[in-house]
Amino acid sequence: ADVVETFIPLIDAVNGVPVSVLGVTRDVTYELTERIGQTRAATFRSTMTSLSIGFIVLLAAVLLADIHLRKQRVKAIEHERKLASTKLDLVNREVEQINEERTKFLSTVSHELKTPLTSMMAFTDILVKHQEGARKDKNLKHLGIIKKSGKNLQTLINDLLDFSRLDSGGTNNQREEFEMDEVVAEVESSMSPLLGAKQQTFVFRGDFGGQRVRLDRRRIAQVVMNLVSNASKYSPAGTTITFEGSIRDSTLHLAVIDEGIGISSEDQERLFTKFFRAENKATRSEEGTGLGLSITKGIVESHGGTISVESQTGKGTKFSVTIPTGMPAGSNIVEFSRTPPPQIQVSSESEIATIQSESSDEYQPPLSA
Repeated sequence: ADVVETFIPLIDAVNGVPVSVLGVTRDVTYELTERIGQTRAATFRSTMTSLSIGFIVLLAAVLLADIHLRKQRVKAIEHERKLASTKLDLVNREVEQINEERTKFLSTVSHELKTPLTSMMAFTDILVKHQEGARKDKNLKHLGIIKKSGKNLQTLINDLLDFSRLDSGGTNNQREEFEMDEVVAEVESSMSPLLGAKQQTFVFRGDFGGQRVRLDRRRIAQVVMNLVSNASKYSPAGTTITFEGSIRDSTLHLAVIDEGIGISSEDQERLFTKFFRAENKATRSEEGTGLGLSITKGIVESHGGTISVESQTGKGTKFSVTIPTGMPAGSNIVEFSRTPPPQIQVSSESEIATIQSESSDEYQPPLSA
């Protein structure tokens, strides 16, 4: 045990001299233990308080550092985004400038090509009309080759221009109100030489009967002529090409059906892709850029319409087009007269197609694709 000893001297009251010593002993174990415990508790509390304060300070420092780093990252990301946005704007401007320059270039080149080409074809027609003498047949043959080459070049130029406009989104359709019968007549007239060269028959089956649409007249005629030209190109001589047309529920329905070589299911998936041409013996010999159907699809879609194809190899093809008429509902309610379908027939002597309407009480059933 822990003790404390105290010695008290006893003094003689008379002489003032210490005569003895009184020893006092006191046990202080409890007091020391209590004080040590209090000291330890105080030390522990002080240590824990210091540790807590240190932890809080450290945590605050970490949080502040993290917030600072996050702010720095956000600033860096925003800076990168601004740089990327600036670069993207510059790239977009460059692309737009390139597209504008390309369009201007194609327009200039096409104009420069079309001007002499038009003159060449016009003078070819004049020479054809004034051929006489022993070399007439040979000269006519050569002039025919020149004219055919000129038309092919003209088609190529027009395809490139249309492709450029559609690719840049600049269709700029010139909508006007017109009767679909006018388009039918234009298609028959324009396609007759092409069909006549292969002695193919053109048949129109429809009941437009004076109904009107509000679309780009030139573009709609171009769609039909592209499909008819494509049908003629891949159909044997002497076959029939059918053009069907009607207006139902404020929607223009068109279809071109041929009796040609047909299209495989694999090729149908890529048929409207730019520059695509089916690879087979029948198509290798045919001229073309592979833009016709892509342009046709672009024109149809620019009018808010759709185009589809149904075909079987060796059994012909049917292209179907639907386009909103752009006319108010009920504006095309008219009395229909059952007019006989006009038909293009070919003279074997001149190989020039002529349009002839033959009386018929009933329409022939549509051809299947």
